Amino acid sequence: MNAHRIVYIFILSLCVCSLCGIRVTSVEAERDYVTIQLTYGDVKEDYTDRYIEPDNFVIAQQLFERGVNLPYREKMGIVEKRLRLGADYRSALVYSFPLLSQYFDDVIAKIERQPIDSEVTFLPDEQPMFVFSDEKNGIKVNEGVLYRNVFVQLKHSPHVAMEVPTIEIKPKVTKKENQKNTRLRSKYATDIGPSSENRRHNIETAMQRINGIRINGGEAVSFNGAVGPRTEKNGFKEAKIIVGGKYVNGYGGGVCQASTTLYNAALLGGLKIDEVHRHTLKSSYELPSFDAMVNSGTSDLKVRNDGENPVYIRAFVSANSAVAEIYGSEMDYVVERESVVTFTGETPPYEEIVDEQYRYFTKADAPGSRKAISYSHPEVHSEGYLNYYTTNGKLIRRVRIRKDVYSKVSGVIAIAPDNDEYFAGWRVSIKIPENDMRLPLQSHF
Repeated sequence: MNAHRIVYIFILSLCVCSLCGIRVTSVEAERDYVTIQLTYGDVKEDYTDRYIEPDNFVIAQQLFERGVNLPYREKMGIVEKRLRLGADYRSALVYSFPLLSQYFDDVIAKIERQPIDSEVTFLPDEQPMFVFSDEKNGIKVNEGVLYRNVFVQLKHSPHVAMEVPTIEIKPKVTKKENQKNTRLRSKYATDIGPSSENRRHNIETAMQRINGIRINGGEAVSFNGAVGPRTEKNGFKEAKIIVGGKYVNGYGGGVCQASTTLYNAALLGGLKIDEVHRHTLKSSYELPSFDAMVNSGTSDLKVRNDGENPVYIRAFVSANSAVAEIYGSEMDYVVERESVVTFTGETPPYEEIVDEQYRYFTKADAPGSRKAISYSHPEVHSEGYLNYYTTNGKLIRRVRIRKDVYSKVSGVIAIAPDNDEYFAGWRVSIKIPENDMRLPLQSHF
């Protein structure tokens, strides 16, 4: 009878005994059950090795081959043999102590926690603007050391009690780092003093929509996406806009000044511009080649943060200025703008219109009164440059970022029409008193 047949008969007999509720008493008598207690802080988990009964031939064969139900010393001998064959400590232990696998996993799950990064809450309209949460270290079980220590103790005793070795995991972002990464990088303002009430309203509305935006590293923000369509339903009013090279009334007039303010703050703050457009006509509130025209659905301003850390946008209207600020990690260079006009054409003559519908005058205004509705501007060619300096003022490089052509436009002068009511106000009714003695006119020849 060969060895394999003997093993087969032995395993079969074990199965029969188990299924019939009969245990091999000689094995049980010699068995010294392994106990393990692992602790960490408030965590305390106990393990007791036990006899595993097979419920079919295949499992019985596996239990036999791995020595799972053998006495403690024999099981440890098998564990050491597995180690000599190149197995790691966990695999070697679990080979003969299969219940340890779930036990180890449960202990690890109760102890380990992920590190928590410090987070930034941006409140652009409050003081302080930035609120920082504290970071928390994570805990990871040092599994290699744990399994080795369990093995070493089991070599000497079937009863193990030990503290679980751990590794402290540092968070990726600390409160201190976040505080360093929320410095003022740039600030830019444009004058809105001459703006009409509706135009000012539109500028304020647009600035409110971009206020508080956070741009993470590698991400971009769309001005149109943040502000939304320039419609009455979306909160905008009618004011002057440029259409076809002329100033006309339209919803959202003035929004381009908000986008221009943000554009220049982004340039000075070291951000990348993915998309920008010039106006048809030279802007009255910005240098040539530094304006940023936007139009719902067709022309956008897109600003990208190509750094690693987030940047934050604060935008608001203060007194007669639209202001945009960029916050983020401190820059190790300074950016300055340079507008170069390369050509200026002749200023075209004004177009004169008689204001018959009294859009610009009232009937109390003298006929022939003149009022400039818009101004004539010549054709202008320009280039925009960014000059990069070290913090001590040394020029690093000069980069041309734009080359633009602005069309000429004739201004409009409105003239007050003739008005009989105006002259009627000059007529005076004269009454001569009865006692007023007057001599008849005398002729002198």
